[in-house]
Amino acid sequence: MAGSNPLLALVVAAAVAGCAAVEPGFSPPSLKHNRFKGAFVPPTGGGMTSDGRYSLNDHEAKLDCKKINAIIHVGILQMREAGERHRPSVAAKAARAALSPVATGSSHGIDPDADNARALARLQALNARLAEKKCALYDLDSELKPGNSESPAPVKPGRAK
Repeated sequence: MAGSNPLLALVVAAAVAGCAAVEPGFSPPSLKHNRFKGAFVPPTGGGMTSDGRYSLNDHEAKLDCKKINAIIHVGILQMREAGERHRPSVAAKAARAALSPVATGSSHGIDPDADNARALARLQALNARLAEKKCALYDLDSELKPGNSESPAPVKPGRAK
């Protein structure tokens, strides 16, 4: 295994040299001409508030009814699936929480109950946004009821499902 590293380095160097030799005098375009520069702007604001509610970020607040409906539809399906997953033991949660300061990364999955509460709060905030836009809403209580396997669907305001 140790002998393959220099060989691998030689193969990579040869491949890079071969690519550079394709067209003499070629230089990559400058960043000024990059048409993708600034195409992705990360969302700002939003997230969980101190009282346990979710506030929409700037990207979520600009979405139309169709896109919000799609996000809620998928979120409902994910929450239904989360209820069927195996729950980690108390020891596993404690071990993961103890290692989280050492191993950098997301805290997602350490506490499934907190993850589910955040997901539900987000669905409720998005559903409230549908109400503000006078779009069809989801009955989240009935959609997330245990045993419900019907496809999630919004209902027009004033109509029962």
